[in-house]
Amino acid sequence: MRLLKTKAAGVMLAAMGLTFTLSSPASAWTYGAYEGGGYGAWQQDPSDDVKGDSFQACDIKSDGYAIYVRIDIGRDGDFDSSATTRGNYAPYCTPWKYLDLAEGTPIRMYIYKSDADGHHNPVWKDGTA
Repeated sequence: MRLLKTKAAGVMLAAMGLTFTLSSPASAWTYGAYEGGGYGAWQQDPSDDVKGDSFQACDIKSDGYAIYVRIDIGRDGDFDSSATTRGNYAPYCTPWKYLDLAEGTPIRMYIYKSDADGHHNPVWKDGTA
């Protein structure tokens, strides 16, 4: 009888472990600006007080550059939304900007360093909603 209870408990714990393994964590990532100084952040799924399909720009270095982030929804070459740290002192992150996209929609995030002369050295990273 004791062996049967031990096996039942083992099966139950294994099932619980499988449940936790199958549930996927929120997909969030950051991508740094060329030569550092800031980054863009993407939050695919809701987490804490951040809605899913949200992004922000973060400037972490007082170097005379702002961080400018553009989002291309559908990766079709058109910029659909943007955020910039311009006018704020580093360290600074913009509020999260919410897009409300259909699940699986491809996005491309462009991150630039920006100053009075324009946007410099774009880098990009692909993601999905």
